[in-house]
Formats: sequence, structure tokens, C-alpha cells
Amino acid sequence: MQLSNYLKTALKAAEAGAGILMKYYGKTLNIEYKSATDPVSQADKNSQKKIISIIKKDFPTHGFLAEEDGVSDIQKEFCWIIDPLDGTVNFVHGLPQFCVSIALKHKKEIIAGVIYAPAIKEVFIAQKGKGAYFNGKRIKSSKNALLTRSLGVTGFPYQIKGKEDRVFKNFENMVLNVQGVRRLGSAALDMAYTACGRLDFFWEETLKGWDIAAGIIIIKEAGGVVTDYKGGKDYFSVNNDATMLAASNKKLHKQLLGILND
Repeated sequence: MQLSNYLKTALKAAEAGAGILMKYYGKTLNIEYKSATDPVSQADKNSQKKIISIIKKDFPTHGFLAEEDGVSDIQKEFCWIIDPLDGTVNFVHGLPQFCVSIALKHKKEIIAGVIYAPAIKEVFIAQKGKGAYFNGKRIKSSKNALLTRSLGVTGFPYQIKGKEDRVFKNFENMVLNVQGVRRLGSAALDMAYTACGRLDFFWEETLKGWDIAAGIIIIKEAGGVVTDYKGGKDYFSVNNDATMLAASNKKLHKQLLGILND
């Protein structure tokens, strides 16, 4: 695939951010908590600083939405949406399922995305109209049409109190109707794996924009479907705890939504 200048910069920034993460991976960290269970460390913060500095050098007029700094010029025509470390709990415990996630939004549409998992050396990229790729090879979502033979993935919100009845009901219903469900600890990688067909579907709620932005375009460019739980377009928000996202291949999506709305 011929990379656009946007995607070249995203990939360069993701590689630099991932390099910083690997310097801290497996080491003693200075961990703070944004909530009782939501950690942040110097690895997240330094990765983000490096990513933003690289993007600003190439595109100084663009805006940013980044996890550790909140909203900055989100209303600009071009806005970079950055998670410098998705899967922080995995990272601080030494598990390799973590990544850098970077996406570019033009007006209301995501046009490029990178998900880079450095500990397992996996890179997923996509740009609008050009397909999705994993380590340089074109990827497609799965062709599985049977829920009973499908493997899904989900996550639980950090702030689950008040939502636990719905979250666990959906989880129980899914387990009873599919081949299996995994919980890997990184929404961005969950979406990347759904895009490449390792997993057949993904659902989760209370997701932030930086968790899912890159995954959205990677899944769509791989031929998959992304909606809210009702099948609509209300699945992406800057900072909305009510966000509910479901993603799968085209053959399974109606069945997936049927379980989520049971």
C-alpha cells in the first residue's frame, strides 16, 4: 500500500512512542491512579509527549485528543486521536498485550489509523479507501457466519458500578450463545484482532475516543462493521461514558446485536 503522508507520520510517531514504552516495560514504574483501578505511569506520559512532538513537527496546525492530556483543539478540521498506551494494566503487570493507538480524524470521519503492539511486534494500519494491513499484508475480517462457532472479545469498564447488571447480562448471554469469549485487556488490540479475523466480534461500553478511533477505520477497511448496540452510528464520542460499540464481520453483526439487545 502507498502510504499517505498522514499515515507515514502516524506510523513514525507510533514507532517512537512504542520505543519509549519498551524502555519501561518490565521495569519498576511510578504508578498513579486516575481512579481506584485505572493506572497511569511515566511510560504513558512520556510516550504521549514523544508522539505529539513528532506529529506537531509535520502538521503544526492540527488538533489533538490524547488520553493523558484531555481535549486540545478537538474542533479543528484535522484532529489526531492518541492513546499512548492502551492496555496499561497489562503493561504494569508485565503482560505483552498492550499497544500504541493513533488515528487521524478529518472533520467527522476517521481517515487513518495505526495500532502498534511492540512487545509482540505487531503493526496494524489502515487509511480511508486503501484497505487494512497487518505487518505489511492485507487483512480481512472473518467469514464466519455462525455465532456458535465464533470467538469474541470484550472488556469491562473501569467504572463498572451502576452498569454491572447490563454488562454481566450481556457477557452471560454471549457466553451461552457463542464458541468462546476472551478478555485481553486492550480495546485497540481487540479491534485489530477482529479486523484480521483472529476474532469474529468485539463489544464493549464506556469506551473513550482514543480507545477505539484507530480500530474503527482498521475494522472498516478490513471489510468489517462497526455500530452502536442498536446498529446505529452513535458509537464514537470524545468523552462519553454512555458509548456502546459492537464490531464484527458483516455476516455476524445482526446476530451479535440481537444478543446485545435481548
